Amino acid sequence: MQRSLFRYTTVFLLPLLAFGLVLTGCDSTGSSGGNVDETDSFAYPSSTYGAETVTNLLAFDLGVKVGNASNNSETVLDELYTGTIDDKTLPTSGISAQQSTYGDIASGVDISSLTNDADLLQSANLESSDSPSSGSSITTDDMLTFYFEQAGANDVATTDNGIVLSQFAEKMLLGTPIYGQGASILSDFANGNVSSNQAEQWDKAFGYFGFPRTLEPFLDYSGGGEGLASGPAQDIDGNESVDLTSEYVYTWAAYAIERSTAASNTDGPSPDFARDAFNALVEGREDIENDEDPSSHAQTALDAWEKVVAVNVIHYVNSMEGSLSGLDDGKTIAQGDIDEGAWGEAKAFAWSLQYYNSELSTTQLNDILKDVGNAPPYGEVTVSEYENDLADATQILQDAYSFSDSNVAAW
Repeated sequence: MQRSLFRYTTVFLLPLLAFGLVLTGCDSTGSSGGNVDETDSFAYPSSTYGAETVTNLLAFDLGVKVGNASNNSETVLDELYTGTIDDKTLPTSGISAQQSTYGDIASGVDISSLTNDADLLQSANLESSDSPSSGSSITTDDMLTFYFEQAGANDVATTDNGIVLSQFAEKMLLGTPIYGQGASILSDFANGNVSSNQAEQWDKAFGYFGFPRTLEPFLDYSGGGEGLASGPAQDIDGNESVDLTSEYVYTWAAYAIERSTAASNTDGPSPDFARDAFNALVEGREDIENDEDPSSHAQTALDAWEKVVAVNVIHYVNSMEGSLSGLDDGKTIAQGDIDEGAWGEAKAFAWSLQYYNSELSTTQLNDILKDVGNAPPYGEVTVSEYENDLADATQILQDAYSFSDSNVAAW
């Protein structure tokens, strides 16, 4: 089943009851979850990562607004992207949130200034409808600025080649700045390269990952669903509102939970990306408070996060393979044969690994990106040929990260 991020984040757009119905199988009384008790304490000792929370919210907000391009002008999109946001209303319809504007969380966040300026691998091969500079390499910022123009000025939701702009608006930002910035911080800690402002830097990494400040009440791996007990927003402290810096599961944390749930139903409790990362982030923060070395905990959290990114590529490749499985092997792939949203997510998450990975060579990452393609491969290859390409991409990732066959199939 296709599981988009929006299965988590549409809580912002729908009442919580409706969201609970979307997450079928998630029972808040399951053995790994539980009803929220007002006495639950926050395990993570700080909430001073408001700018990183805003960054997560902006990535979601931009994805939603690009997906509704006819209702959102280029100016609206550009202002969100470039930091004219402090008085703008948060996308929190359906929950009682403590904060109502971006400025209530943190002011002056310019997400465009945080993106990595490296050229995207294979981006010179994008066609003119998918790139502002066909034939030349582009950055994430180049791509997003172009897509915001196409969406906001021309009401484009999907390019002529089948690239879904809302997926790229959100998922490319999940790669940079969110994963790229967070992974860079954790990598510096793991290598002993952070000597000052350690608590502040560690909090930033925690904020980018997007966990709530306490995890267990949000988990339910037993129900056969996607791992979230009662949805991503919970009033943990019982004050009748949700603090968006403390009581909400953001995107990468939500993916870590979902991928852990799938693994727990195949190979048992391991890998548990969510608990491994969260516990390491809590314990590393305690190390800093106790003037101890947090490097091993940084490495644990970083390894878990990197694997979640890799698993996301596998997940959306699996989705495309599922669509292809019912088609004749010799058929040339045409529009409608694969889920264009799944293609976009596989491509964007593969690009995320450009900003940090410890297991893939540049050649391997280029091979994955080429196997997925420059756009959905309409009229270019047969079903069998594309299935082979997708299988090759999965095999590279499985071998690099030592994922089991059963988990790869379940993801």
